[in-house]
Amino acid sequence: MGTPYSAMITLIVTAGVLNIIMGLYALSGRSKLAMVKPFFVFSMLASIYTFGAALELSSNSLHEIQFWIKFEYLGMPFLPPLNLLIILSYLGMERYLRRPLLIGMFAIPVVTMLLVMTNEMHHLYYRDIGLHSGISSLKVDVVAGPWYIIQGAYTFACMIGGVILLLRSWHKMPSYRFQLNTMLIGLVLPLIGDFLYLGGLTPDGMDPIPVIMTLTSALYLWALTSKGLFYVAPIARDNLFSSMREGVLVLDLDNRLVDFNPAAAVMMPELSPSAIGGPLLELWYLHTTEPIFGMEQREGWGAGESDIQEIRWQLRDQSFNYQIRSSVVRNQGGREVGRLIVLIDVTERTRLQEELRQGAYYDGLTRIYNRAHFMKLSCTLLSQAVRSREPMAILLFDIDHFKRINDVYGHDMGDQALLHIVELSRQSLRSEDLFARYGGEEFVIAIPGRTTTEAEAAAQRIRAELRTQPMATPQGPLFITASFGIASIGASFYNSTIEVDAEEVKWDAELKRLLKLADRALYEAKHSGRNTIRVSDEEC
Repeated sequence: MGTPYSAMITLIVTAGVLNIIMGLYALSGRSKLAMVKPFFVFSMLASIYTFGAALELSSNSLHEIQFWIKFEYLGMPFLPPLNLLIILSYLGMERYLRRPLLIGMFAIPVVTMLLVMTNEMHHLYYRDIGLHSGISSLKVDVVAGPWYIIQGAYTFACMIGGVILLLRSWHKMPSYRFQLNTMLIGLVLPLIGDFLYLGGLTPDGMDPIPVIMTLTSALYLWALTSKGLFYVAPIARDNLFSSMREGVLVLDLDNRLVDFNPAAAVMMPELSPSAIGGPLLELWYLHTTEPIFGMEQREGWGAGESDIQEIRWQLRDQSFNYQIRSSVVRNQGGREVGRLIVLIDVTERTRLQEELRQGAYYDGLTRIYNRAHFMKLSCTLLSQAVRSREPMAILLFDIDHFKRINDVYGHDMGDQALLHIVELSRQSLRSEDLFARYGGEEFVIAIPGRTTTEAEAAAQRIRAELRTQPMATPQGPLFITASFGIASIGASFYNSTIEVDAEEVKWDAELKRLLKLADRALYEAKHSGRNTIRVSDEEC
């Protein structure tokens, strides 16, 4: 016939067996655990504790009870810090688990175990252990010593700390709420049992924790084998999410912020835990006027599963270029549940691309078109002029006595003279005119839709600007003059055999013919006393 505690002992032994199974399952590698060793040790020590508790209940003498209490304490003091260690690892907080902290976490349990083993010598843990009277089976009453209180407080601190960490992560890791809820149950139920035990509210003053561990162990084993409890994915997700240099924002279907990483908080200082659950658009438009693709559309989210765009981003008094990658987030069933926004700083790349573009298209000093790009664009203008049978002129001009400026004032002042001429020339040109640096101190202008006479008038305006606006130098005002040569296409060009849809190389040859005529006119201007304009007598 069984004792009054037979059913309870059976449950406790079951908890021990379940813990052994969990430990072996974790050790087998099938569980995909990220913290195999801590979890295996936890399971084995939990089985020691529960087996000891069962054997304590089935003891026939005070001496046996004391022996099995000591056996229980080979495992029990280490369970709370091990549980906390597993939670910290699962939540990706391994960076805090330095050697000093680990030593500190297990210092009190080690002292507790040693004090229990030698309690008869000092009574620091139990002041007294006596049989409980008035029941049919043996049960002890204990009088707590000072270290018993310390160990109890430490146990509660570990368990409450674990609960707080899990609750804080509950909103940040919505995809892993099943795992978080399982761990919360595994902590909250023993906490409740401990409070009931310390308050003297349990039957016959029994410790309910070993019985509760039957339920929590069964829950853990089920979750471990079928639901992926403690899978490595949350750890990898948290570490990757936190360490990414790119800013990451997670939105729900209503464009409310679900999560963000530290990099995103640097890009958007307004982000904080209190921003989670609120709309993102208000914070977004503090830094840019560009919307995210699909962000303002409730249905469809955009053109496809993912979009890429580049935007200008303002952060305090600095401007950046960000590449925004927006993609759909789906649950395991394939249903759309939100959107992932990745912000990548491409400021340096954009700067380098702009420098390359500037180097390919523009003159490095004057920032007007270089010769190569001018030739390409002018070929297009020339073909368009022929197709529409409109006039087009080429104007070449050269700074007079530029070598003398360099020799007298220095090359730096020579560069300033080039910039001065470019600035004045622009004031006399239209937006559609192509202005380029053709050589050292030689410039070229393609003037579409203008006859030779109109091109000459433009040259006169530039010449007048140079005459009336000298350049300031430390030695006084410097008057700069230039010589001009003009050539234009005429009727003979329209009647030529070149086809309007000719290849670019043919238009390039025709453009060079036009430039050659303008260069001859410029040569005449220079040899006519400089500071003058000459128009080619020939038509291209």
